[in-house]
Amino acid sequence: METHASWKFYNADGSEAEMCGNAARCALRYLSEKYFEHDSPISLETLSGVVQGRMLEDAPGMVELALLNKGDEPFNYEHKVIKTEHHTFEAYVINTGVPHAVIEVKDIFSYPIVQVGRELQHHPAFGNAGTNVTFFQRLIGQRIRATTFERGVSKETMACGTGVVAAAIVFVEVYHMQFPIEVVVPGGEMTVGLSPVSKWVLLQGPANYVYNIEVGEIPSNFETPYLFSENKRGR
Repeated sequence: METHASWKFYNADGSEAEMCGNAARCALRYLSEKYFEHDSPISLETLSGVVQGRMLEDAPGMVELALLNKGDEPFNYEHKVIKTEHHTFEAYVINTGVPHAVIEVKDIFSYPIVQVGRELQHHPAFGNAGTNVTFFQRLIGQRIRATTFERGVSKETMACGTGVVAAAIVFVEVYHMQFPIEVVVPGGEMTVGLSPVSKWVLLQGPANYVYNIEVGEIPSNFETPYLFSENKRGR
């Protein structure tokens, strides 16, 4: 499949990730406005496959990302009971571009998110690659509150797009709800919907410019400098 662009995405710890929902929305806005303003949707090649998205015409700054195709089959997830040295957890394991272990909690503000995230991130049940750990709390109607302890960051983050989608899907499945689902995260709010025609799961949220930087061209004869104390003679 021909795409508009491809990317490499790196976590805070330097590891490479297959996908990132929020970064994909930001990249899609940039590509749409910088290079492909007359194209819709914009396609982006990632390690987890090709994703597509578009700017929403009636909502400035809002980007919609088609993240997962449901088709006519049930969502593919697994209910697991995970045991650690001191605790037992019920988790819904789902891949929304990257793996997530989704846990429902009664009060997300008082729940030990960091402690549990650290316990489960590299649990043997999730293999060598580990998992993101996403927590959600049911609110009124078609609304939930969610947050993610992210793999590759090893901490709770302000928002995780793939985690939002994972939490929304589990919420819909467990409580027999209907899309769209409004998801409140520490950094704001996003919406997860389902296209009635294409059956793509759609993540909608803002993508705003914070600042612009320019990186100059690196000279072809550039060499890495070393401190004299490192004793790299002959350079």
